[in-house]
Amino acid sequence: MYPPVLAHAALLAALTQLVPGADVDQLPFAARLAAADSEAASELAAFLADARKGVHKCP
Repeated sequence: MYPPVLAHAALLAALTQLVPGADVDQLPFAARLAAADSEAASELAAFLADARKGVHKCP
Protein backbone atom coordinates (compact mmCIF):
# COMPACT_ATOMS: atom_id res chain seq x y z
CA MET A 1 0.00 0.00 0.00
CA TYR A 2 1.29 3.44 -0.91
CA PRO A 3 1.22 6.30 1.58
CA PRO A 4 -1.57 8.80 0.83
CA VAL A 5 0.86 11.40 -0.54
CA LEU A 6 2.23 9.01 -3.18
CA ALA A 7 -1.23 7.72 -4.00
CA HIS A 8 -2.46 11.30 -4.39
CA ALA A 9 0.45 12.15 -6.69
CA ALA A 10 -0.08 9.04 -8.80
CA LEU A 11 -3.80 9.71 -9.12
CA LEU A 12 -3.23 13.37 -10.05
CA ALA A 13 -0.68 12.35 -12.67
CA ALA A 14 -3.04 9.80 -14.21
CA LEU A 15 -5.99 12.19 -14.22
CA THR A 16 -4.05 15.06 -15.77
CA GLN A 17 -2.82 12.69 -18.50
CA LEU A 18 -6.43 11.77 -19.31
CA VAL A 19 -7.64 15.38 -19.23
CA PRO A 20 -4.66 17.50 -20.35
CA GLY A 21 -6.47 20.80 -19.79
CA ALA A 22 -7.34 19.95 -16.19
CA ASP A 23 -5.69 22.00 -13.48
CA VAL A 24 -4.76 20.26 -10.23
CA ASP A 25 -6.95 22.83 -8.47
CA GLN A 26 -9.90 21.25 -10.28
CA LEU A 27 -9.15 17.82 -8.85
CA PRO A 28 -9.43 18.19 -5.05
CA PHE A 29 -11.30 14.89 -4.82
CA ALA A 30 -8.04 13.07 -5.58
CA ALA A 31 -6.60 14.07 -2.21
CA ARG A 32 -9.74 12.92 -0.41
CA LEU A 33 -9.65 9.57 -2.22
CA ALA A 34 -5.99 9.07 -1.38
CA ALA A 35 -6.52 9.98 2.26
CA ALA A 36 -9.58 7.73 2.59
CA ASP A 37 -8.06 4.69 0.90
CA SER A 38 -4.58 5.12 -0.54
CA GLU A 39 -4.48 1.54 -1.85
CA ALA A 40 -7.67 2.07 -3.85
CA ALA A 41 -6.39 5.43 -5.12
CA SER A 42 -3.15 3.76 -6.24
CA GLU A 43 -5.08 1.02 -8.00
CA LEU A 44 -7.30 3.59 -9.70
CA ALA A 45 -4.23 5.51 -10.86
CA ALA A 46 -2.74 2.32 -12.32
CA PHE A 47 -6.05 1.46 -14.00
CA LEU A 48 -6.34 4.92 -15.55
CA ALA A 49 -2.73 4.83 -16.75
CA ASP A 50 -3.30 1.41 -18.33
CA ALA A 51 -6.56 2.58 -19.92
CA ARG A 52 -4.77 5.56 -21.43
CA LYS A 53 -2.16 3.22 -22.91
CA GLY A 54 -4.86 0.90 -24.21
CA VAL A 55 -3.88 -1.92 -21.88
CA HIS A 56 -6.82 -4.00 -20.71
CA LYS A 57 -6.29 -6.38 -17.81
CA CYS A 58 -8.99 -8.86 -16.92
CA PRO A 59 -8.83 -10.60 -13.55
